[in-house]
Amino acid sequence: MRMLTKTGLSVAILLVAIGMAPVAKADPITISTGGFSLTNLGNDGGGASGLDGLVGAATSYSRDVTGPGSFIALLNPLSFEVGFTGIGSEGTYTFNFSQPLTINGVTQTLNLFGSITIRTTFDTVRILSSAPLTFNFDTFSVDVKVVPKTIHGWDGISCNVLNARFIVRQDCNPVPEPATLSLLGIGLAGIAAKLRQRRKKRMV
Repeated sequence: MRMLTKTGLSVAILLVAIGMAPVAKADPITISTGGFSLTNLGNDGGGASGLDGLVGAATSYSRDVTGPGSFIALLNPLSFEVGFTGIGSEGTYTFNFSQPLTINGVTQTLNLFGSITIRTTFDTVRILSSAPLTFNFDTFSVDVKVVPKTIHGWDGISCNVLNARFIVRQDCNPVPEPATLSLLGIGLAGIAAKLRQRRKKRMV
C-alpha cells in the first residue's frame, strides 16, 4: 500500500511540474514590405535623369518560431541602376528613405540610412542601418535590425538583396493551455484522494 501511495504521489508531482512549466508553442510570423524607389542619388542635374537609382521591390515572408531567438529574412530584392550623373558629380553623398514594414498585420515605418559614392568608372551604394523598430504582440515581441548592404555598379543594372535580422523575445509569463491546466487539476485531485484515504485508515 505504501508503494502505491508513493507511486501516486510521484505521478501527481510530475503532473504539477508539467503544469507549471512554460508551454512551448509555435508563433507564426508573417512579414511583408511595401518597397521603395530612389532616383537621382548624387546626380548634379547634368547627367541622365533618374540615375543613379536604387529600387527595392515589395516582398513577403513567413515562418513559425517556437521560442526566443533570431533569424534573417529578405526585406527587398534590390536593383541599382548606374549611369552618367553629370560632370563633377563624383563624391560621397548620404541619403535616408523609408518603407512600410508589416508583421502579423501590424504596420510600422522602417526608416533607413544609406550613402552613395560616385567615381569615374563605377559607383557604390550602401544601405548602412535603420532606426530601431520593435513590434509588440500578446506573447512575444520582434526587434528589427537591417543587415548592412554594399552594391558596386558599373553602367547598367546590378542586382542584390536587402536582409534584416528579426530578434524574437518571448513573454516571460506564458499562460498554460487548457489541457495542461486539466492535467494539473487531475494531479492535485489525486493527491487529495490519497490523503483522504490515509486519514480514513488511521481512524479505523
